[in-house]
Amino acid sequence: MASSIQVTTREAAAAHGVSLRTAQRWCATGKLAAAKDTAGRWVITLTADVADFKAAQLDRARELIEQGGILPTRRPGIYTAVSSDGSARYLVHRCGCSCPSGARGKHLCYHRAAVALVQAVGRAA
Repeated sequence: MASSIQVTTREAAAAHGVSLRTAQRWCATGKLAAAKDTAGRWVITLTADVADFKAAQLDRARELIEQGGILPTRRPGIYTAVSSDGSARYLVHRCGCSCPSGARGKHLCYHRAAVALVQAVGRAA
């Protein structure tokens, strides 16, 4: 089920592989649905399939995106996730992941949450 989620321009920039300034420009021109908060920062509201993920998983997913740990592959909808220590890579799709949690049959890992966020930002821009 889709739900609304808010992301920062830094997360949007990392998801698209563009500079922070480009993401801010997209917000200013209306390419991304965004509004400024009380501190003057852009907040982007997306519709993403993240309702089933826990808050901690979404936090780790955002961190992974900001660190550049989600990389698209040549196959549409399939991404490579880099482990937190950089020693392993996993194949991730919105329906599954090859990480240890995915191998144990857990359906929701933070790699999949990161892919859902990246895809939502991609649809928005």
